Amino acid sequence: MIIPSRPLSATRPSTNSASATTSTARIIPKAFSSVSTFESGASAKKAPTTPTTPVPAPQVPVEDVPPKSDPRYDGLKDQALINALHDAVSKHKNLGYDQARKIIFTTLDNHDGVVACVYTGKEVKTNKIPSSNVMNTEHTWPQSKGATGAAKADLHHLFPTDSKANSVRGNYPFGTVTKVKWEENGAKFGTDAQGRTVFEPPDAHKGNVARALFYFSTVYNKDIPPQDEAVLKEWNKLDKVDAAEIARNDAIETYQQNRNPFVDDASLADRIADF
Repeated sequence: MIIPSRPLSATRPSTNSASATTSTARIIPKAFSSVSTFESGASAKKAPTTPTTPVPAPQVPVEDVPPKSDPRYDGLKDQALINALHDAVSKHKNLGYDQARKIIFTTLDNHDGVVACVYTGKEVKTNKIPSSNVMNTEHTWPQSKGATGAAKADLHHLFPTDSKANSVRGNYPFGTVTKVKWEENGAKFGTDAQGRTVFEPPDAHKGNVARALFYFSTVYNKDIPPQDEAVLKEWNKLDKVDAAEIARNDAIETYQQNRNPFVDDASLADRIADF
C-alpha cells in the first residue's frame, strides 16, 4: 500500500539540461520488468502471435560505471536531499502516453528492430507499438498506485514487457520470492519470507527497478513502504549501474529534458533514510 504523499519544501527553479545524446551502438538491455494492467493501444498490422525466447548468451562480466557526482547535492541527506533532487529533475516534458510508448518501441528500447522484455528476455521484431497481446509497457510504479497524469508517461519508469509477465506481476510490490508460483528466465512470482505476494525481477534488472522507484518517489512525492525500501536498497547495490543504463538515461534526457539522478549516482539512495 502506498502511504499518502508527504509535503515538500518550496521548490527551486529546475536546472536540468538536455544536452545528452543517444549512442548509435546497439545497447543490450541488462534485464527485464512488468506493468500493473494490460494496456490497450495501437497494434501492429502483422504483429507476431507470440514473442520468441532467445537462447541465453554466455555471462560476461559487466563493467561498473563510476558515479557522476553533482555539487548541488553535496552535504545533503534525507529530506533536504529529497527536496534538492525534486527541484532539480521534477520539471520535465510530458510526452503523453501514446508518444512515450512509441518512443519505447521504435527507438529507446528498440535495438536493430528487436525489443526485449525486461523480465523474461522474450523478443519481438517490430518498428511500431506491438499488439498488447504480445508486449506491453511496464509501469514499474503501477498506475493503480499513483502513476497517473504525467507520471503515466514518464519514461524513467517505463519498460517493455511481454504480456504474460505483465499480467503475472499485476500491481504487486517487488520483493524476494521464497515460495515460487511462477518463474521464467530469472523472473519470479510468489510469496516472500513474510508471506507477502511479491514479484521479483531477474538479477540484471533489480537495480534498474530500484533506481526507477527511487526516482518516481522523489519526483512525484510518493512514499515507498519501509519493507519494500529495504529490498530495493539491497538491489541497488547488487545490480550496479552499467553502460546500458547510462545510455538509456542519456536518451531519455533528450526526450524529457530530465535525468534519473539515481542512475547518475546510485549512492544517493544511501543518503536517504526514508523514501
